[in-house]
Amino acid sequence: MKYFRKKRLGTALTVNFCIFLFIYGSKSLEVSWVEVFKRFANAADRFIIDYLPVDFSEFSRQSEQLINTVFLSIAGSATGVILGLLSALMISVKTSPNRFVKTIIRTTASICRNIPEGIWAIILLLCFWFGNFLAYLVMSIISYGFLTRVFADTIDETNSDAIEALEATGAGYWQIIIHGVLPETMPALISWSLYSIENNIRSATIVGMLAGGGIGYLMNIYKGFAQFPLMMSAILMVTILIIITDRVSTVIRRRIMS
Repeated sequence: MKYFRKKRLGTALTVNFCIFLFIYGSKSLEVSWVEVFKRFANAADRFIIDYLPVDFSEFSRQSEQLINTVFLSIAGSATGVILGLLSALMISVKTSPNRFVKTIIRTTASICRNIPEGIWAIILLLCFWFGNFLAYLVMSIISYGFLTRVFADTIDETNSDAIEALEATGAGYWQIIIHGVLPETMPALISWSLYSIENNIRSATIVGMLAGGGIGYLMNIYKGFAQFPLMMSAILMVTILIIITDRVSTVIRRRIMS
C-alpha cells in the first residue's frame, strides 16, 4: 500500500507542477486561451480562404527543387559522416590519441551541434552568397556536429576485447581502428548516418527559405508573393517526402541493427 501511495503522490505532484507551468507560462506570455478558442473559427476560415484549393500547377518545378533538396541533404550528411567519423576517433575515450586535440574537436563539434540550422544560415549568409552552396554548407555543419557526438558515443561502447587483442599483437593505431573498431561499430554508424539524412531533409526546407536552395527557396518566393495555394502544395510535397524517408530509413536501420 505504501508503494502505491508514493506512486499516486508522485503522479499528483507531477500533474500539479505541469498545470502550474502551463498557467504561469500563459500569464507570462499574456496568452488568453478564451480569445484563442473564440477566434479559432475565424482562423480556420482564413486558412481555407488563403490556402485552399491547393494549387499543383507548378508540380514539375516543385519536383525538381524537391529532388535538389534531397541531394543537398545527402551531400551534407556525407560530408558530416566523413568529418564526423574522423573527429569521433579523435575524441572517443578508446581511440583519442591526444587530450588537447580532443578538447578542441569536442568544443568545435558542440558549437556546430548546438547552434540551430536557421542561425547558421543567417550567420553564413554574410560570408557566402544566397544559394545551393550555402545550404549545403549549413547541412554539412549541423551533420558534422550531430554525427561527431553520436559516433564518439558509439565508439565508446565498443567491446574493448578486440582492441586489447590487437594492441597485444603490436598493431598500430590505424590497424586497430580498421580491424577492431570499425567492424564492431559499422552497423550503428550506418544507422546514425541514415538518421542524419532523415533529419537533414526536415531541416533543408527551413535552410532553403533562409539561405536559398531546394524547395525551401520556392516556398520563400510563394510566401513573398502571397501565393499561398502554391505554398501549400509545396508543403504537402515536403510532408510526403519526409514520411516516405522516415519509413524507408526506419526499415533499413532495423535490418542493419538486427
